[in-house]
Amino acid sequence: MAEDKRTYEYLPDNYEEEVLMAKKRANKGHKGGGGPQRVNINSLMDILTIMLVFLLKSYATDPINITPGPDLDIPRSTSMLQPAATVTVTVAKSSIVVDNEPVTVVKDGKVEASQKRGGEDAYFIIPLNKILVEAVEKKRRLEAINPTVKFDGVCTIVMDKEIPYRLLTEVMYTAGQAEFSNFKFATVSSAG
Repeated sequence: MAEDKRTYEYLPDNYEEEVLMAKKRANKGHKGGGGPQRVNINSLMDILTIMLVFLLKSYATDPINITPGPDLDIPRSTSMLQPAATVTVTVAKSSIVVDNEPVTVVKDGKVEASQKRGGEDAYFIIPLNKILVEAVEKKRRLEAINPTVKFDGVCTIVMDKEIPYRLLTEVMYTAGQAEFSNFKFATVSSAG
């Protein structure tokens, strides 16, 4: 038979106690004592990436956000054109709003004579013109800074279907005086 050349190492009697003490020392280092801690942020980055994708997908990309209510009943249309990002003038039964900023009050389908230049029979609505001129100036400043932004003179009108034609004419006239020469009318799609 071949000789067994294995050597055996004898463990000290207190080996188990030394292993337990080493484990305790290692655990103390992880619980706030000891040196600097390493933080693994891979899982956190995964969660943030998923949240970012979700938020970007759920973000509204429509350039016009219209909230119909009792004061604003928008006409229906079968048009399939997509809205563009323009200055939006909303004419409701009780007010005129430009880009979600209230401009003036409408009462019985009319703007008060004190809000018009030239009295009750005039077409020029002073506060509407002021806000629209500010919007044009803002677009011109953006155009000067960013050449991809162009002021094209387009204004989107969102109007209650029961507003008198005279008020529509006044709004369009006033917008025309503020350098808006093209108009789009927002409707609710009844197709499909």
